[in-house]
Amino acid sequence: MGTKFLSTPNRSWRWRLLATVVAAAAVAVPSPAIAGNNSGVNAGLRDFDAVTTVNENNVWKHMALIQDRYVIYNDRGIIEGPRRIQDKWPFLPALFHQDLDGASVDFLGPGFRWIYTFTKGPFVITFQDSGIVAGPILQVQDYDGISSYNPGQGIPVSYFAVRGSQFVTFTNLAGPAVNTPLSSIPGVTEQFTHDLDDVSVELERGSLKYSFYRDNQRLIVQNGRVLELADLAQKWPFLVNFRQP
Repeated sequence: MGTKFLSTPNRSWRWRLLATVVAAAAVAVPSPAIAGNNSGVNAGLRDFDAVTTVNENNVWKHMALIQDRYVIYNDRGIIEGPRRIQDKWPFLPALFHQDLDGASVDFLGPGFRWIYTFTKGPFVITFQDSGIVAGPILQVQDYDGISSYNPGQGIPVSYFAVRGSQFVTFTNLAGPAVNTPLSSIPGVTEQFTHDLDDVSVELERGSLKYSFYRDNQRLIVQNGRVLELADLAQKWPFLVNFRQP
């Protein structure tokens, strides 16, 4: 009786320990998309060459570009594309038909006409759907990413550009060299203080809202607070086909 009494709770204790270990292992294993990003594979998907956000009358829209194609979308799904850059804007010089470094969108007038800014190497160009506004212009240096936003009615468009671990703000193209550490922006985590794929800055409720893109992730900060750290394969699953190699 004594031996049987001791073995029963011992077996129960072992089963409880095994269940605890299995549960802990399940929690520790990330989802396939997160695991892909952590391993450097980025879930097998291509990173964006350029990506930008525009606040169109408090409606948020995004544009992403990979190689020679673009897509316009919001968080619910695709609005336009994917299409070839050359087919959408045939008047652009061949330099800007593919493999862009940075892209941004601001708007003009009450009809919210989009004004695009594309960068590649040391060159930048601005244009509307109807034709070129300015450029190509030779910049002081090439940027890893660029963003433009409308500070308010009657105020010139502001640009925010990044290269390496620094950024610069300006109002006239061609822009100056970067001169301020990204780490000086309140709320930005170390991972997003260098080697970004692109950046997007918008004015929302009177303060700047920053979106930083690197590999398969996006960080959004505003007023020193992290608003979002998202895995892009999970955030925008409808872009998976667009991002396939």
